[in-house]
Amino acid sequence: MASSSNTLAEVLLSRRVQEMVVNGEQPVSLYICRDEKDAQNAPISPLAPIPIIDLSLLSSSSTEEELQKLKSALCCWGCFQAINHGIPSSFLDEIQQVTREFFRQSMEEKKKYSKGVVEEMEGYGGDPSPEQGQFLDWQDRLLLTVYPHDLRVPKFWPQNPQSFSEILESYTCKMRMVTKLVSKSMAKSLHLEENCFLEQFGEGATLQARFNHYPCCQRPDIVLGLKPHSDGTGYTIILQDIEGLQILQNQQWLTVPTVPNALFILMGDQMEIMTNGIFRSPVHRVITNKEKVRTSIAVFYTPEKNKEIGPQDGLVNEERPRLFKNVKDYEIIHWEHYQRGMRALHTAQV
Repeated sequence: MASSSNTLAEVLLSRRVQEMVVNGEQPVSLYICRDEKDAQNAPISPLAPIPIIDLSLLSSSSTEEELQKLKSALCCWGCFQAINHGIPSSFLDEIQQVTREFFRQSMEEKKKYSKGVVEEMEGYGGDPSPEQGQFLDWQDRLLLTVYPHDLRVPKFWPQNPQSFSEILESYTCKMRMVTKLVSKSMAKSLHLEENCFLEQFGEGATLQARFNHYPCCQRPDIVLGLKPHSDGTGYTIILQDIEGLQILQNQQWLTVPTVPNALFILMGDQMEIMTNGIFRSPVHRVITNKEKVRTSIAVFYTPEKNKEIGPQDGLVNEERPRLFKNVKDYEIIHWEHYQRGMRALHTAQV
């Protein structure tokens, strides 16, 4: 039974959700995450009052008030909406547009950049086949390592649209600037030396860009675009066009509102480890939409490979003892648990 289920998952993942929608196919059982009775009783998810942080104030001379807002946001929510980040709205429109153009291309063109079904992460397609009993996500995606340059896999970088690589190159530079400012600001909000988190991430900290396409789904009540999880990153920077992302707060799913030209910045498990549990790594998911296609761009910022990270010394004391061990390549452990529908943070606890 397990073997036949896994085989079906691999067959489905060898296709594309976008292709199924064009053919008028309904979601089959492996995409269904809950029964219809539970769906009928599910409460409506209200908008989350997620704090808005002005990044331009974090780099000015009078930053203390905004730093405390940042600390409060990450302690309570584990995320925030970043405005005035220095990236022109016209450029954000460009990268969103080139993302839509990529997914609008023929299936033949997109499949030139296809990944393997079972294990391969980078490239175009769906996430690798999950373990027995886990449902599939209603989405297609393109995942690319964008920094450091020597970790890039050129065969997965689309040649069409022709502007794709140039725009992504520029976006990568802008994301590096944002991560430096945010990492320094988080340290200062905790009264730490401003470079301490950057040093933990390392000079070879990786940036991966994930371009997500969530086609319309005729059963949004029982099918999810992305299953509930926390990120295994340091943190993640998300650009979304319409609502659909939800976070779990006090056992209630809340919808992340779209703020024009804002970047939604979400803490991952490794940031919770580095701050000794002071900043939260929230569980989140993506719901589907019956009438609208949703696209988003998520940039994952992760410590460099083989680099050990752990609770910052200044955050461990008698009042707040050490909660986590030092870990290395935590994202690998995280992925193994994610494939089983589990969180991995407990594996790093003391």
